[in-house]
Amino acid sequence: MTPTRCAVFVSLAVWCAIGCAGPTRPRVPVIPPGEPTAEELSAAPGQVELAGHRLVLQTYLWRDFMPISPPDGMPLIAVVRVVDADSTSLPPGLSAERLWVINDGRTWATAFSDEPMVPTPGYVLQRVARNGPKWGPGIRVAVVVGLRIGSGDLHLLRAADQWIARTD
Repeated sequence: MTPTRCAVFVSLAVWCAIGCAGPTRPRVPVIPPGEPTAEELSAAPGQVELAGHRLVLQTYLWRDFMPISPPDGMPLIAVVRVVDADSTSLPPGLSAERLWVINDGRTWATAFSDEPMVPTPGYVLQRVARNGPKWGPGIRVAVVVGLRIGSGDLHLLRAADQWIARTD
């Protein structure tokens, strides 16, 4: 086989593989076994006490519709802030491990991104999750974060009635 034919064959194979892979739009995953049920997520408290600290959840959710975005906008982005209600330092070893966004019986379950975040005070833990579903904007959802201290148990913290904003 000549080098030109080989290049054409490889190019066709790559394009076929890309075409067969299906759409790249993120799907809303079903909660896998071992994770909290929909009922447990809905019953999660709006405040938890861990290691003597009262923690609350703040969120900012949005979809980007800037001119460089696709006509139907970019997928959901969620920034969550776990805040010590008394503005004291967070418990050592506290981590936010999982995020669930609940919209009318549908749940987006995801891990957080490892990207660097803007520095926050010692009483705030901030995390971001990207590539969510294309829900909203202009709707309200519930947000639940799974918290853990070290290798301890997973604790759920919920923020109900959170707005999905739109950036233009």
